[in-house]
Amino acid sequence: MGQREATALALLPLVLAGIVWLPPWVYLGAIWVVTLLAAWELLLLLRLTSRLTLPIAVLLGIALALPVFWRLGLPAAGPLLASLVLTLPLVVLLSRHPIAGAAAATTGTVFVAVYLAITGGTMGYLRVAFPDALGWKVVLLHCLTIWAGDSGAYYVGTRFGRHRLAPRVSPKKSWEGVAGGTAATFFGVWVCRTLFFPELPTVAGLGVACMLSVLAPLGDLVESILKREAGVKDSSALIPGHGGFLDRTDSLYFAAPFTLALLLALGFGA
Repeated sequence: MGQREATALALLPLVLAGIVWLPPWVYLGAIWVVTLLAAWELLLLLRLTSRLTLPIAVLLGIALALPVFWRLGLPAAGPLLASLVLTLPLVVLLSRHPIAGAAAATTGTVFVAVYLAITGGTMGYLRVAFPDALGWKVVLLHCLTIWAGDSGAYYVGTRFGRHRLAPRVSPKKSWEGVAGGTAATFFGVWVCRTLFFPELPTVAGLGVACMLSVLAPLGDLVESILKREAGVKDSSALIPGHGGFLDRTDSLYFAAPFTLALLLALGFGA
């Protein structure tokens, strides 16, 4: 067993407990911490590319925005994002940032705050947006399906990968891995429906599988662009065998708003 598998097995019981058995606030607290750590790693990547940002402003903005969003729900999303977009440039101005590089600092600061507020906020909101026990089922469906697809892509790509998917962005990813990941994604949805989510209609399950089989790899590639420019393989080394928190959440977070939108459109919302 490699380090990747050992770490996953060690963390899986804690993750499942946080999603299924513990109160929702424990899950939300974990997402809050993970989102801030992922934001910090993204800020470091931008710094490596000479895009200076205002990390304290970014982290404070995210730290305040997430609990408000989770408490007030979707009606608060627009005002919160508008506040970040309008306030953070003022912070750059009032911090007396040098004129040289001010545009890059402003755009980088706003991008990190808004991107993680949207994706991390939605990742948390998946747990509280649905009535009764549907919340933890939706989160577990989202996570297990993406993890299944990621594992399928990794092992099939490692063993059979010949045709590069995006050699300039992520040289190791292959079309064979995409095929393996897609098959594993559909299998993951089937397992979730069979074991704990019989309320999920077949059409909804197929929609989730189709959507996540495309969006999860795209979320990975979006982060890979930033890592390639920064000249690093992983966003950090905080999770042995898996890189950093940004590496582990890229697909989950990127796809979360789409999972939420699809299920709400199908009438699963409170």
